[in-house]
Amino acid sequence: MGEPTFGVLGPLQVRSSSGGPVPVGGPKPRAVLATLLLQPGGFVSLDLLTEVLWPGGAPRSAVANVRTYVRTLRRALTAAGVPTGGLRTEPAGYALDVPSHEVDLPLFEQRLHDARLADERGDATAALRRYEAALGLWRGGVLADLPPSVVWDPAVTRVEELRSVAADRCLEVRLRLGDYPPLVAELRTRLVEDPLREDLWRMLVQALHGAGRTAEARAAYARAERTLAAELGVEPSAPLRTVGAEVNGYAGPRRATTPAPVCQLPVDVPDFTGRAEEVAALERRLSAARGAPVVVVVSGPPGSGKSTLAVHVAHRVRAAFPDGQLFVDLGGMSDQPRQPADVLAEMLRGLGVIDGAIPAELGERAALFRSRLAQRRFLIVLDDAGDGAQVRPLLPGTGGSAVLVSSRRRLPGLPAHHCPLGVMPLDDARALLATIVGPDRLRRAGADTDRVLAGCGALPLAVRIAGSRLANRPGWTLGTLADFLHDERGRLDQLRTGELEVRASAELSYRHLPGPAAETFRVFGQLPDEPVAGWLVAVAAGHADERPGGLETLLDEHLVEVVATDPLGLRRFRMHDLLRCYARELAEEERAAVRLTRQLRSFDALIALARCANAAMPTRFLGVLGEAVPPTGPAAAVTPAVRARPVAWLETERRVLVAAVESALRLGEVARAAELAIELASFFDMRGYYDEWLRTHRLVLDAMRAPSASRAPSETPNGAPPDARAAALLRNLGQLHLYQDRYADAVAAFVASREIFAALGLRSGEAVAAVGAGSVYRVLGDLDAALDTFAESLHDFRAAGDRHGEAVAHNAIASVWLERRDPEAAAPWLAGALELSRDVGDRHREAQVRRRIAVLHEQRGEPQAAHGELERALDIFDELADTHCAAYVRQSIGELCLRQGNAGRASALLVDALAAQRQLGDRRAEARVACLLGELHRATGREHTARRYFHRSLSAWRRLDVRDQAELVDAKLRAVR
Repeated sequence: MGEPTFGVLGPLQVRSSSGGPVPVGGPKPRAVLATLLLQPGGFVSLDLLTEVLWPGGAPRSAVANVRTYVRTLRRALTAAGVPTGGLRTEPAGYALDVPSHEVDLPLFEQRLHDARLADERGDATAALRRYEAALGLWRGGVLADLPPSVVWDPAVTRVEELRSVAADRCLEVRLRLGDYPPLVAELRTRLVEDPLREDLWRMLVQALHGAGRTAEARAAYARAERTLAAELGVEPSAPLRTVGAEVNGYAGPRRATTPAPVCQLPVDVPDFTGRAEEVAALERRLSAARGAPVVVVVSGPPGSGKSTLAVHVAHRVRAAFPDGQLFVDLGGMSDQPRQPADVLAEMLRGLGVIDGAIPAELGERAALFRSRLAQRRFLIVLDDAGDGAQVRPLLPGTGGSAVLVSSRRRLPGLPAHHCPLGVMPLDDARALLATIVGPDRLRRAGADTDRVLAGCGALPLAVRIAGSRLANRPGWTLGTLADFLHDERGRLDQLRTGELEVRASAELSYRHLPGPAAETFRVFGQLPDEPVAGWLVAVAAGHADERPGGLETLLDEHLVEVVATDPLGLRRFRMHDLLRCYARELAEEERAAVRLTRQLRSFDALIALARCANAAMPTRFLGVLGEAVPPTGPAAAVTPAVRARPVAWLETERRVLVAAVESALRLGEVARAAELAIELASFFDMRGYYDEWLRTHRLVLDAMRAPSASRAPSETPNGAPPDARAAALLRNLGQLHLYQDRYADAVAAFVASREIFAALGLRSGEAVAAVGAGSVYRVLGDLDAALDTFAESLHDFRAAGDRHGEAVAHNAIASVWLERRDPEAAAPWLAGALELSRDVGDRHREAQVRRRIAVLHEQRGEPQAAHGELERALDIFDELADTHCAAYVRQSIGELCLRQGNAGRASALLVDALAAQRQLGDRRAEARVACLLGELHRATGREHTARRYFHRSLSAWRRLDVRDQAELVDAKLRAVR
């Protein structure tokens, strides 16, 4: 087998099909390739690549730059004959799919795995060959020629540790094969670097003795004794002492008096599956116990498989602890946790201490225990620890022993390495289910397998229970169980079998919680199934401020987890689905008034913050805003950050806010749902979240029309009258219909909205609806009606004293004159719109006006001036993070470049615009851009590509039933056949 194409085990390397090196480019493209290679076949987001490329903060052009680096990478690989089909562009990132044998990292891991298998079956020759083949792939440190990145650190650390393990095991195999002379030289070199490695001393003494150099072997053992005594104050461990006894000539008598090692480990689970990374990490940690004890704590939520993992790993590392293994169930979550003094007495008996010699006092027992372990290598497994105080007296002080603790709590006070355990990866959970019910049954189930795993939340205990139920019911299909698990309210009833029950496991943790934490746990049963900020939990719980106590306790107990830190620097908390089911059960047992009060507090805080965010948004045209009064309580602390970064806050809370609209409607709180939906419309518009926009508004309007909605609504902060809410919702819905080419629906919504506002005497609202209706008339070509409607809206805006609205109306009137190709008539209206936008400080409206000024310049025959205005508009939209409007400006710049003969830049801009319009659902813009790309490719001789784009444009125009445009594109398509 030849050298792999891609190499990261050393300087970054790419080989061509002929074996020569491929120049990839500068540091940035090389860093992109390195990031992709460290996750072969896995998705790498743009955010992750940005963090690698600009760790100190990305420039505004970061996304465009990343695309340039990827194009550079593709060109370099193509030029060298390296296939690039596996370098895929995803909506928000990239993935590199290459065979594992073409990348040295997975190839190293595969060779290492093969070597271990050969080693385990006793084929030392094959094992040595494969260990050496694995190590032979290394050419230096991982990515040695690139600046380090914190993004790479986990992968780099893991593979460097695997290299160290492989090198050690290779030495052991060479020792067994009697490869003594070169081994002695290598061991002495390694000991210069790490003189406290007893395993290296042991191998050196054995190699010297095996080579017949007994005097040197004795001298090496004596030096090991002196080094360990001087540096660590300990005697050699049992394995090294045994080798020393052999070379010094008294092996026989000492072996006869050595007691058999004690092993108290429970039976290993025969079908243990998954957790490969955790198992490898725990093995490394525990096996590193030599000169000083090692303590490792495995902590995780109920049912995550902590005890099973601890026992499994303990069995795997038994050979590293020749003096024995102790196991104690501490019962930390039981009604009567084990006392440290009793546990010490039990372990001392396991160490051979008779009852009469065991001291009475806890401190004396702990001292004796430490003394007995000082010169020995034991593995101590402490299962189900309740807290650090229960564990601390049970820890050895010196020697080469290791302690493996499992606990539902984090135990931060212990001097330990911590291994937090979460749910299983989906592939591991699927493999576990297959071992219980059989792989054939899973294959026949198809997608139902993932439905079952989703119902179990990939929690190992739940997966095992589900598998056991299926194994005991051969007549059930996985679809049957998946249907049972679909209902959250009955899910916990389905997840129990024999002595195993998810609810009981959750209850065991809940009943140990103090009052505030227990209340916080129940609050999660009423919150959306989304990551939530701590302030929202505090609001629902009725706290005066965001007190961390309850949440921090739940974190320590692994009953919630921090899943992210949002852009505002707030931690986001989430509870596992099955724990949330139990929290919901507990919440439903509380009084209805308590539950309702919690939810109303949450709704009101979200409405208040959404109103603050909307008031600070760069665009405020949609909807009718109430007065932005700052919220009180825990939400008040985040108000400054919301005002400073409104779009970031709305993006972060989007799913929570939408869920709150739906939850309010289920409770009959239509007024609150309407208030929140109205505040979200401008954000939905900016980011193109059309599905959520349509769903929230339709749901609320339907609820308003329902008979039950005729009752008086609950009071809401700064709430508008119900009719005004309906008018605002209709106006917002009309705008969405306009974007998505549903013109009849748009006109109906705008007209209905305008009539309601007029009846209420709300001139500004009436004018906003009129602008929407006029926009539909303009798109449909009825320019006289559009101009009249825009003029009416200007009159109403002036009467209401709404200067922001006046800017909108001026810009709208100018758009009609530009449609009529009369730039001189449009010019004064655009000048007025620009002046008004600047006076009111509306940067977003200024950018919209500049788009129209660009059209004016082009109609005047001034393309350079038009290009300059579009670039200014794009800068503003990029600065405001309005991806929606920025996409339309890029489209306009692309069209302008095409008309000026700059086909290269036009193509790049129009391709980006086409993708954006497709995502935004603007079929008219998509049809227009696809046609432009067809014309561009026909002009440059790429007829096959031109036909593809013309087909796409024709299909879009036909779906829109715009026959004249469809006929024009059809003619273009026939011309290239």
